Amino acid sequence: DVAMGRAATRDPGMIRGSVVTQRRKCGKPSCRCAAGDTLHETTVLSYSDAGRTRLLRLPSSQIAAVQAATERYRAALGAVEARGEAGRAALVARLSGPGAGR
Repeated sequence: DVAMGRAATRDPGMIRGSVVTQRRKCGKPSCRCAAGDTLHETTVLSYSDAGRTRLLRLPSSQIAAVQAATERYRAALGAVEARGEAGRAALVARLSGPGAGR
């Protein structure tokens, strides 16, 4: 489906999670990684779902877009937290100021 292909390649707005590069041995005794010098690398999105850590393998064509989307999520979350802190500080000031006990 052409529409699905376009949707799959679109830049995601925000994604909760972290982009992580995993390095590990594949288990084949004759592989270059068996000596431990050059491990296989896989880039994944790590996220929590129902209390469990999930890993989603990312194709190289999606790594930059997903990384940017996770950064946008963290920036938005930070902004929301800052607004929440400012709101609480304003409430504390209002309720503990002169005449607050009346």
